[in-house]
Amino acid sequence: MAVTENKFVDRVDAVFGNVADWAVNHRLIVLLLSLLMLGLGTYFAGKVQADNSLDAYFDKSDPVYLSYTEYLDEFLSDEVTYIIYRVPDRPHGPFNYEAMGQIAHLAQAFEDEVPYVRDVISLPTVEFIRADGDSINVDELMLDFPEDQEALLKLREEVLSRPLYVDYIINEKADYAAIILEMERSSVDPLEDIIYDEAKGNQLENLYPQVSDNKLREIMARPEYAGIEFFITGDVPMNSAYNHVFMEDSAIGTLVTLAMLAVLSFLLFRVSLLGLFGPLAVVVLSIVMVLGVMGAFGWVLGLFFGIVPTLLCAVGVAQSVHILLEFQRAYGETGDRKVAVKTAISKVGGACMLASITTAVGFLVMTVSQLKVLSEMALYAASGVMFTFILSMTLLVVALASGKSDTAKVTKKKGPAVQPGILWLVERCISLNLNHPKALLGAGTAILLFFLAGLSLVKVDFNFLEDFKPDVEWRQHTELAESVMGGILNVTYIIDTDEPEGVKNPEILHAIDRIQQFAEAQPLVKKTYSVVDIQKDLNRSFHGDDPAWYRLPDDRNMAAQYFLVYEISGGEELAEFVGQDYSRTVLEMRVEMSGSAEITKLLATIDDYIAENPIPNATVRKTGIGLMWVKMGEYIADTQLIGYSLIFVMVAGFLCVAFGSVKVGMLAMIPNLAPVVVVLGLMGWLGIHLDYMKLLLATIAIGIAVDDTLHLVIRFRRCFLTSGNYRTALADSMRDVGPALVITTIILLGAFACYLLSQLAIISSFGILLSVAISVALLADMLFMPALLMITKPFGPEFVPASKTSS
Repeated sequence: MAVTENKFVDRVDAVFGNVADWAVNHRLIVLLLSLLMLGLGTYFAGKVQADNSLDAYFDKSDPVYLSYTEYLDEFLSDEVTYIIYRVPDRPHGPFNYEAMGQIAHLAQAFEDEVPYVRDVISLPTVEFIRADGDSINVDELMLDFPEDQEALLKLREEVLSRPLYVDYIINEKADYAAIILEMERSSVDPLEDIIYDEAKGNQLENLYPQVSDNKLREIMARPEYAGIEFFITGDVPMNSAYNHVFMEDSAIGTLVTLAMLAVLSFLLFRVSLLGLFGPLAVVVLSIVMVLGVMGAFGWVLGLFFGIVPTLLCAVGVAQSVHILLEFQRAYGETGDRKVAVKTAISKVGGACMLASITTAVGFLVMTVSQLKVLSEMALYAASGVMFTFILSMTLLVVALASGKSDTAKVTKKKGPAVQPGILWLVERCISLNLNHPKALLGAGTAILLFFLAGLSLVKVDFNFLEDFKPDVEWRQHTELAESVMGGILNVTYIIDTDEPEGVKNPEILHAIDRIQQFAEAQPLVKKTYSVVDIQKDLNRSFHGDDPAWYRLPDDRNMAAQYFLVYEISGGEELAEFVGQDYSRTVLEMRVEMSGSAEITKLLATIDDYIAENPIPNATVRKTGIGLMWVKMGEYIADTQLIGYSLIFVMVAGFLCVAFGSVKVGMLAMIPNLAPVVVVLGLMGWLGIHLDYMKLLLATIAIGIAVDDTLHLVIRFRRCFLTSGNYRTALADSMRDVGPALVITTIILLGAFACYLLSQLAIISSFGILLSVAISVALLADMLFMPALLMITKPFGPEFVPASKTSS
C-alpha cells in the first residue's frame, strides 16, 4: 500500500486556497494595496539611472578597480572619443586645404562646446616638436595655418615622417585622419560629477557620456562641415551606444512582449478579457515594482536589466496559464467564479509557489558574481519573480472572480478550452510514454551523453565589438577605425621606480623601449606610446630632424635635459605619461578589439617577457580598459563554476523537501539538467563562447524548467494516489497538466523571440539559446519524465484504491 499522508505541497495548496478565498472576499483591499504598490514603485522608479560604465560592473573594493582609479587620479582619464574622417571628393584627402580649414574650425568647436572635454587633438592642433637652431620649439602643428595648398603638403610629409603620429592622427596612406577628444571625466566617476545641468537632474541625456556624445554629433552635423565623412568610435560613443540601445530594447521589447503574449493567449486557449488583462496587469505591476526596488537601493539600469522585463513577462504569464486553465476547468464544472478560483488555487498554488522560488533561486545564485551589475541583477530579478507570484495569488485571483457567475452554463467537459492541436500533441506524448518508455529513456540518455561531451569544449570569451549587431553604427565605425588606424582598446602598464627622477634613468628608458618593441611585434598590438617616444622625437629634433637619430639618448644628463627643454618649450603631452616627481611612468598600448581570451593570452605573453627581462629597480603593474575586460572574463569563469554548482545543489535539495522524498527529488532533477547540458553542450560543439550574458543561461533555464517538472510530478503523484496505477496516473496527469505545459512553453518561446529585436547581438543570441533550453525542457517533461516515473515507481507499489475495494 502506498504512503498517502499529506506532503508539503498538499498543505501549501490548502493554505493558498484560503488565501484566494480571502482575496476574493476582500477584493477592495487587494486593489488598494495594488495601487499603493504601483504608486511606491513609480516613485522610486524615477530615481533609477542608466549606467553601463565600468563603475557599474566592478565593486569599489575590487583591487583591479582600485588600481584603475589610482591610475586615473595620477594620469587623468584615459577615455576618449576617437573620430576618424576622410574627404572623399577633394584632392589630397585630409590635407586638402579647404578641408583642413574645416577641421581646424571643428576642433575649436569641440573644445569650446562639448561638455567634459579636456583636450582636442587633431592635425591642426597636435603637439609637434621642431628644431629651432640650438633649441627646440614645442607647439601645435599648425599654430600658424599654412598659407596655401603647397605649404600644407609639405607639412603632410613632415607628419608622415614622424612615427609618433602615423596610425595615431593620420594613417600611412594619408587618406584617413583622426580627431581625438580626451575627456576629463571617466566611467568610474560618481553620479554627482557626471550631471551636466543640475536643473535637469539625472536623466540619461543630461549625464556623461550621453551629453558629450550628443553634442559632438550635433556639431558635426552642421552645414559648415559638409563634404567630410565622420566615423565615431572610442569609449564615450561605446558607453553612449550601450545606454541608448538597452533603453530602447527595454521600452520597445516590453511592449512587443506584452502584445505577443496577448495574441498567443487568444490563439492558444479561450480566455476572457479579465483573464487576459489580469496576467498582463500582474507582469506590468511586477516590472514597476522591480524598478522601484532598484531605485530604493540605488541599483543602476545596466545591460543585464535589458533581459529582465521580457523575462518577467514570460514567467508571469506562463505561471498564470496554470491558474487560468484550472480556473476554466473548475468554472465549467461549477459555474461559480468564487468557487472556481478557490478550487484552481487549491490545486496549483503550491506548485506555483515552488516554481517561483526555484526560478528566483536561479537568479539569486548569481549574487556570488564579482561583477557588481550581475549580482545586483540577481537580486532585483529574483524579487520580480516573487512579485509576479504574490500578485498572481491576489490581483489575478480578484480579476478572475470578478463578473457574474452563471450556474446555468455548467458543462460536462472536464478540461479547459484549448486548441485541438495541443490536445492531439499531448495524446501522442501519452501514447509514446505508455508504449515505448524504455526506448524514450534510452534515446534521452544518448542525447544527454552526446551534449555532455560538448560541455568540455565550452570556453569563456567575449568581445564588446561583436556584442552589437553588424548594422549598428558604433560597430561599423569601430571596425573601420580598426582597419585604417589600428586598435582602439587601451592597455596600460605602470612602471614605478620608487625614486624621484627615476624615470630619467637611461636603463629604465631603454627597458621600456624594449618592451614596446616586443609588444608591437605581437599581432594584436597596433601601436604603443610612452615617454620613450617623446625622448626619441626630442633627440631627432636636436639633430636636425635626421631620422637616424630617432632613438634614445644614452646619457642620463642628456635625457634629463631633454625633459627640461621640453617643459620649458611648452610641451604638455608629458603629463599624461609621467608622474609629477618622475618616479612613475606609463606605457600605453593600443590593442585590437578582439576576444577577451585573446587579450588574456596577449597580456600573459607580455607579462612573461617583462618577468624574463625585468626593468631594473622598478615594479610593473598593468591597468586600463583592456585589463578590465580580462578581469570580467575571469569573473565570468568563476561565476560559472560557483553559480552552477550552487543552483544544482539548491534546486535538488529543494525538490527533495518539496516531494518529501530524496528519490523523487533526484529523479526530478534529471530532466531539469537536460536543458543546461544540451544548451551548453551545443555551444561547445558549435564553438559558441560563454560570455557575460550567456552565463545566465543555465541558471535561468533550470529555474524555468523546474516549473513544469513541479506541476507534472505533483499532478502525477496525486493521480497515482487516486488510481493506484502508474499507467493510469501517467495518462491522467498528462491530460490534466500537459496542455498547460505546452501552452506555457509556446508563450515563453514567443516572449524570448522578442530578444531578436535587440540591436545587441549578445542579447539576440541569448534569446535563441534560451528558447532552445525551454524547448528541451518541454521535451524532457513530456517524453522523459513520465516514462522515468512509470519505470522507477518512486511513489511505492501499485495498489487498489479503497473506493474500488469497498464497492
